[in-house]
Amino acid sequence: MTEQRYHVTGMTCDRCADTLESRIGGVVGVDRVGIDVGTGSVTVTGEAFDGSKVCAAIADAGFEVAAVL
Repeated sequence: MTEQRYHVTGMTCDRCADTLESRIGGVVGVDRVGIDVGTGSVTVTGEAFDGSKVCAAIADAGFEVAAVL
């Protein structure tokens, strides 16, 4: 099981979190998405997911990856 954290900017509410969870959850290999709106932290857990595809899903949802932690 792999876990990766991302710092995402532009996320301000629960609706933003729901959008991100849906988009990231659709990436092949992602099993779980944890989002903390207050800190801008997105934690992705799964087997063999592609981090660049996670970043692309975040961008497609209208947000920006400020850092991969």
